[in-house]
Amino acid sequence: MSAGEDGAEGWGDDGEYGRTTIGTDMFGTQEVPDYPAVGRIGGFEILGRIARGGMAELYLARARQGDGSVRHVVVKRVLTEMQHDAEMVRMFIEEGRIARRLFHPNVCHVYECGEDQGLTYMALEWVHGVSLRDVIRRSQQHGGIPVPIVVHVIAKIAAALEYVHHARGIDGKPLAIIHQDVSPHNVMLSWKGDVKLLDFGIAKTSAQAQIASDRPQGKYEYMSPEQLRGAPIDARSDIFALGVCLHEALCGRSLHGRESLPMIMSAVVEEPAPSVRSVRPELPEALDRIVAKALAKAPEERFQSAAEMQRALEAWLDQAGQNVSETRVALIIGGLFDAEDKAPLRPGAANITGTLPAILSGEIELPRSSSDPPRERNREPSLSDSATRTLVDEDPDDGGAKHERSVSLGVIGVSIGVALVILITAWMFLAVR
Repeated sequence: MSAGEDGAEGWGDDGEYGRTTIGTDMFGTQEVPDYPAVGRIGGFEILGRIARGGMAELYLARARQGDGSVRHVVVKRVLTEMQHDAEMVRMFIEEGRIARRLFHPNVCHVYECGEDQGLTYMALEWVHGVSLRDVIRRSQQHGGIPVPIVVHVIAKIAAALEYVHHARGIDGKPLAIIHQDVSPHNVMLSWKGDVKLLDFGIAKTSAQAQIASDRPQGKYEYMSPEQLRGAPIDARSDIFALGVCLHEALCGRSLHGRESLPMIMSAVVEEPAPSVRSVRPELPEALDRIVAKALAKAPEERFQSAAEMQRALEAWLDQAGQNVSETRVALIIGGLFDAEDKAPLRPGAANITGTLPAILSGEIELPRSSSDPPRERNREPSLSDSATRTLVDEDPDDGGAKHERSVSLGVIGVSIGVALVILITAWMFLAVR
């Protein structure tokens, strides 16, 4: 069944010979080719790199089922150079632990989190589409995102946040999660019109968030004033961030973007948010009031729950006579991007560089302990050594390394001697006085 026909079968896995049929718009389908695997992490075949960040990489991956069908997922793994940062790995595992407990149609689900070949990874739902950030940017060439689409998308994320804020564990106890990183980067729109909130990498429980921190985590432009001040936060901090997303999606430009971090912080904490009508005068006052309430500097003046904000947005849609369906979202979003943008993998995505190929092939072995450096398995030297040499133990018999250590020890010795002379001289001076 194609995406243009009635029903939902065309939107999901068809389980046939390693191919998956997915919807890119209502008039056709996009097949995921039977890409050759370039490696394997856990039970997943790695097909190609989707994106790389400062702490992790994302790959399109495939899991083959016992009946011959396939499921495509995203495998997110900690970068090799970050694998020995115990705090980074702890945060990554905590993200997986939190997200695995969440089951909501507007939350990107995590299937599993584990370790394989010394690599820490998680497998999560593949949302084949584009981020809200990219939609905002691309839409500026077409007059912006239609207002009803914006309101619909933000209402869906408000629904996701309401669920997250009140989610309960299997023991029935509230998880009390605060996302802390709501931004257009972490809102995904699939080509079939689904809306998903993702990335719980810095999410905290309410109890953790009540501890004031002088090192706020997240994207500064989307933090609440209380979060930037290092004060305890609650769910209303996420509501402020969602208000920033709403303002930017309506106006097509950054709300708190400034030339420096101090200027960004000042804008968030002190500067009143400009009315969306100052940028788009045609927007109705009722919608302007919703944005203003979400962006109130004082938490008690904002929407007191994500559900309250969701109801306000949906009420506006009803009053405006707008019925926004997934199909309508898919038509609008799909019209902004071409076929190359919608391809499951970009050209060259399978040409994974760096240390991962060496790790997956067994040339590099990552130890279990985060305090130990990676080890190279015994093998004959090859031309690929230059790509992995920086992660291999130095040869203790290497003369250059010995020379560096001896020079370093000499410098340390001289520094200690100078410090002692200064201390003795100061003591003698004070004794004479």
